Amino acid sequence: MINVLPMSLSFNSSISGIRAATNMLNTSAHNIANSNTDGYKKQHVNLKSDHGGGVIAEIAESTERGSRYKNKRGDTVETSNVNYSEEVVTQIKARHLLSANAASIKYTNEAQESIMDIIA
Repeated sequence: MINVLPMSLSFNSSISGIRAATNMLNTSAHNIANSNTDGYKKQHVNLKSDHGGGVIAEIAESTERGSRYKNKRGDTVETSNVNYSEEVVTQIKARHLLSANAASIKYTNEAQESIMDIIA
């Protein structure tokens, strides 16, 4: 009998990778949308391996300070600490993570179909 558990694990790992990439894209979009909001602290996604073979995406707030300026009333205000260059790199990484996991699902599915053809 053929064990399909490794293929199931591959599929589940790829799904968790797609979720992680989606979290990265959503977090980056949120950062860019708030980049002109004084005092906004950017968020970032930390990826950790899951015991089941997948990936866990944890969203954390940055502790970096933004630059400071004096507003019209003379108050010192901290700007957002969002860096557009970092956000572009995050989006590129997320895109590659999505592509790799989608390809993994495709090839896992093809392998399962081939096994079913052999068995039948």
